Amino acid sequence: MIIQIFLFTAILIFSALLAGTINYGIYSQANAQTVVSPDLAKVLIDSAMQALQSGNIKKTVMHLGAAEQEVALAATEDNRNNNTNNYSSLEIILLVKDAIQSLENSNDTTKALVFLDLAERQLGEALLNIATANVSAATATIPRDTFLIYSNPSYGIRMQYQYNWVVEGTSYPTGAGGVQITSFYLPDTSIGLPYFRIGADNLSKEFPQSSTISVNDYLNRSLQHKNSTGFPGFKLLESDIQNSLAGNRAYTIIWTYTNPTYGIRKSIEIGTIIGSKGYFVDYTAAEGKFQNYLPVVHKMISSFEIINSTTGVNNSTSNYRQTING
Repeated sequence: MIIQIFLFTAILIFSALLAGTINYGIYSQANAQTVVSPDLAKVLIDSAMQALQSGNIKKTVMHLGAAEQEVALAATEDNRNNNTNNYSSLEIILLVKDAIQSLENSNDTTKALVFLDLAERQLGEALLNIATANVSAATATIPRDTFLIYSNPSYGIRMQYQYNWVVEGTSYPTGAGGVQITSFYLPDTSIGLPYFRIGADNLSKEFPQSSTISVNDYLNRSLQHKNSTGFPGFKLLESDIQNSLAGNRAYTIIWTYTNPTYGIRKSIEIGTIIGSKGYFVDYTAAEGKFQNYLPVVHKMISSFEIINSTTGVNNSTSNYRQTING
């Protein structure tokens, strides 16, 4: 009886996420089904990450509790049907429990995000395994072309992403005063390890001697960074300031480099200036697989918005140029 009540509640939560009520929405509507699956657990952890990045601890714990129960239900269902799942249910449950304890016992959001990043990766690998095995629709309840909305009011950004891409919630410093806000990726080198990132720069720190900064200045500064040791074998393929990001004039850089572990990688970066901040998105994949994910990447970039962090109102629309050769 308890399992039935929880499953009904989890389905209601998932339906709300997909319907776009409150903070979430998709490109293609998906119908919630009365089955258990790792993709629902992943959607709940995605929601927990966004709540945590927004500082809402109570909502974070609520989503994590639902995710923990969903993974447990999935494991129980697999055992009942004598199925062997391709992910470690116990490990994911322990990671989620550790994240909850980090928040409830010490309010340690940094540690909680580390645990959630690890759980996300486990679930992302499970979804890839399901797709590779071409299992029945009863195992994967969400259509592969489903897009959810990532929103981060702290940085005033919003963007749609394909739901099965792993979301990395931990932020990292970049450049003189920048930050990698979040990233999205598919954790499999055999398919090119596609990686998408959103970042922001404090332009007063990047250009301490300048009072007026143009998109061309921003482009040149980014090129200077890419010629450093961070991109061995850097080869510039294209650069201009004829693009658009979130409805604002933007630069484009396309290049290749040699990663010591993954070989030749191809990247595109698009950046713009809004007020005193620079915003950039970039996508990287193995050179031979780069074109495979461009339809998904185009949707992600085209949907990128700068929102008012207080009201949630969209202040701009995108007119992104979709002219990238594979």
